[in-house]
Amino acid sequence: MSTDPQEIIAQAIQSARYNEAVVVTINNEDDDGTNNNEQQQQSREIVLVACLDSENGGIIWKDAATTSTSPSSPSTSTTSTATHNDDVGIVRHLRTKRWALPMLNDHRRNEMYNTAIRSACWQKVAEKNSRNNNNNSNNEKDDNKSSNHDDVVSILDIGSGSGLLAMMGAKCTLDAIQEKDDDGTSTKHMKDVRVTSVEMASAMARLARMTIKANDLDSNIKVVENHSMDENFSLDQKADMCTSELLESGLLGEGVIPSIRDAWSRHLKDDAVVIPRRARVFAVLVEGLPLDEMNDTDKTTENLNAATDFFGPDLESFKQASGGVSLTTTPNKISPLLGRQDQSGEGAAESNTEGILISLHAGSLLDENYNEPLSNGLADYNDYKLIPQQNMKESVNSQKQRGIRVLSEPQTVLDFDFASGLEALPPPTGRSCSKQIVATSDGNCNGVLFWWELELGDSADSTYSTKPIGFFSDSDDSNNWQDHWQQNLFLFGDTQVRKVTGGCPVEINVSHDDTSISFAINDQNSSQGDTSRPAQRRRLNQEECTMNRCISSTRALQLNDSSRTQTLRDAIMYALETKGMDAPLLDLSDMGICALIAAAAGATRVTSLESSSGGIPALAATIAQIGNNFDFQIIQAQAEHVTHAYILGEIAEIVAAEPYFEMLEGWSPQEALNYFYLVRSMKQRGLISPTTSISIPSVAILMAVVVECEDFCKAYGQVGDSKEKVVDFDHTPVNFFGNRYHTYDVSLPVSEYKYKALSDAFCVAKLLYDEVKIEAADEKGDGWSSGKITRPGKCQGVIFYVDYLCRVSKEKATHQKDGVHYASITSSTASHRQVVRKLQSPTIVTEADVQKGATFFCKTSFDDDIHGIEDHCFAFKIVK
Repeated sequence: MSTDPQEIIAQAIQSARYNEAVVVTINNEDDDGTNNNEQQQQSREIVLVACLDSENGGIIWKDAATTSTSPSSPSTSTTSTATHNDDVGIVRHLRTKRWALPMLNDHRRNEMYNTAIRSACWQKVAEKNSRNNNNNSNNEKDDNKSSNHDDVVSILDIGSGSGLLAMMGAKCTLDAIQEKDDDGTSTKHMKDVRVTSVEMASAMARLARMTIKANDLDSNIKVVENHSMDENFSLDQKADMCTSELLESGLLGEGVIPSIRDAWSRHLKDDAVVIPRRARVFAVLVEGLPLDEMNDTDKTTENLNAATDFFGPDLESFKQASGGVSLTTTPNKISPLLGRQDQSGEGAAESNTEGILISLHAGSLLDENYNEPLSNGLADYNDYKLIPQQNMKESVNSQKQRGIRVLSEPQTVLDFDFASGLEALPPPTGRSCSKQIVATSDGNCNGVLFWWELELGDSADSTYSTKPIGFFSDSDDSNNWQDHWQQNLFLFGDTQVRKVTGGCPVEINVSHDDTSISFAINDQNSSQGDTSRPAQRRRLNQEECTMNRCISSTRALQLNDSSRTQTLRDAIMYALETKGMDAPLLDLSDMGICALIAAAAGATRVTSLESSSGGIPALAATIAQIGNNFDFQIIQAQAEHVTHAYILGEIAEIVAAEPYFEMLEGWSPQEALNYFYLVRSMKQRGLISPTTSISIPSVAILMAVVVECEDFCKAYGQVGDSKEKVVDFDHTPVNFFGNRYHTYDVSLPVSEYKYKALSDAFCVAKLLYDEVKIEAADEKGDGWSSGKITRPGKCQGVIFYVDYLCRVSKEKATHQKDGVHYASITSSTASHRQVVRKLQSPTIVTEADVQKGATFFCKTSFDDDIHGIEDHCFAFKIVK
């Protein structure tokens, strides 16, 4: 492994994404290259943050540790700001690992862990005390026999987090030592508890030490910054107990199995208690519901439903919407992206048997009344007026509520025993088994919805379940919503319909390795009766095709949005008709979709700039040259390195973008702003004609909706009770560093989250790409845009998204301004993620306030953060 700081940093940022902090620790060295202890203590931690480059466009990495994060408003906590210095590494870690606060705000989880750990600690103290009493009795009979007291309870805690489980172990054991067991046995021979808590993230290790010290347990708990499986990590004595919470939505992704396997092999006594004890996986068969009521002539959506839409893209649908582009890398029409294939024509290859896994709040797909639509992308943008009764057809792929239908009862498909020793754990190669699931109704099985439950202790109420809220339960579980463990939709890896019949069994192959779970349906046992195809089963521990994982399911949803693709095509056709087919066209988006559409339309001088450092540039080139036999210029470079020689025609007359940038995926305001910076920079350098060029899109409009979002605010608000205690443990350090969601955005698929819109969507800023300027959507010239509150409720947050306006012909238009016609593309739909900003102080708005004209005000500024990290800033106020 390289020790050169520059190489370490370069490797660290290679796969990072926007809003992720890359933390690199650089040790100082003597002249001879060796470290001394004093210098190691002075090692520098570099916290690199991806920021928009407002000068050139693209991403620039800044060391957040050398910039000041404002200490004036980090938290609503009143007790911690005076006792903690700001640690930007901790702040950025909690911002990146956004599950941290929701997990600590999951009271059900916390109480169940505390109950299980308390029981285990009392059990261990009783066992040790009994052995010690026996030893005492034997020693009294034999004066020559030495004392053999086992008077310390040793606990291994894997994954410190805030230190909560370690503190539970220490406190519960100390309580047990000081009291008597239920049978009255004295614990006077017990002396202490020693907890070793292992945490591999340096920022979390520091936070855990602070939290443990705040609870006066630092003499009993030692936080070790390491991985528990590191060969250099060991305990002074084997542990009596092991606590951990190495779990994610898919159960295995954080490495619970190899970590517990290693613990049993090296760190635990034979009679150790392990918490959690077991995990069970439940699954149901599901069918994706139609995206809309489709007629026989609607070819753009016939292969898609709410489940298959996550695969992408559907080649035939995209080909029609784009005007002839095949998103494929091979002549036999295999999709390079997420497993789709072209089912038409000769030479259609065998479909991909690999499935995809999507973690989501399944209630949003199971409940047709789960949420109200955020927007339909057809607002009246002040001076960009909506054309009445014209082209109002909504995108069937993005506007319709997505839904799935359950085709079976829940069934246990996997069981994991963590507590019974090494032999009870599955081998590193994993397991595969066949399960019979009886369909409860006829349908087309597209995949499996699964979740898991955790058995923490022995009592009947110690089982934690991640099942969808409001489903598969006889009791009211509405208070159990949380945002750190979701459900999982596993979609089978090809497009063949699996027809199932109610009352008939369906054979499902279930497989897992150390980090993932997968499913496949055995078509031989389905009612379809097709015995020509072998049973499908995931191939574990085999290298997957790199092309097959180049895009996410979120990106697949975008590419399957036919309306979005059609609008881009209409805009490109308008520009080419205006400027001519020989006009130089420059596509600035990753993956070059606009360049592909332009080439298919007959444009002769097309250049695609690919700025991604991942596999997207190679993918784009292969799609263009092999999949479509297009001949246009593809360059992989940062925008500041591009010269006239790289652009076919030297000066672009048409500049285009979806916009889509792999680094910024899911952050639509940042994508819009990045495109603005790219256009501005390249116009200033003369690479794009500064006065006569046409931009696609022409305008980006940052939209806002004021919402009541109680669940979100509970999850991402102050940790603990009013005194900042989680199960009686002080968490003021966590709140000081983490309770800052009113100062930055969260990227979420808001269609999966319960909210109540309290205002209509309103415009807060406009990015004018042709004129290269940013306008505030204010009426008084003071920078404050406003939206009327239209419903009573608690104003708790703001959802932001971007609507784009593209110049098109009159026949294709939805908007107009000064005789120029536009069509809109919106990021408000389920095909995109939106950004959410929590308000620092919620405001109650009554019906009387609404009648009096209560108004929400927002001021937006770009690229003027005094600390140099944030690319935009919001200010809010409500006037009743």
